Amino acid sequence: MNEVEKITEELILREFQMEKGANKEAILQALTQAIIVLLLRDLEKLWNILYRIDVNERKVKALFDKSNPQEIAPEMAKLIYERMEQKAISRIQYRS
Repeated sequence: MNEVEKITEELILREFQMEKGANKEAILQALTQAIIVLLLRDLEKLWNILYRIDVNERKVKALFDKSNPQEIAPEMAKLIYERMEQKAISRIQYRS
């Protein structure tokens, strides 16, 4: 696991209060499950998280054209992972 992946994982785990995953795929799978729960039970909390993370709102709204949480969640997980990865890269670049 490189430094970007490590920081990305830390950011996601902290934001979604999840336990440490083994790799990117495990994180995406756990994130997908967390998103499904939020879609079904607490949509407002999910929107707050997405806003705080600063995921592209246009892309998120496009996902809601799909009506099934099982279809929305994996794509949303990828968007969140990509955004956290961008944050990790920025942190590494501006560390010094």
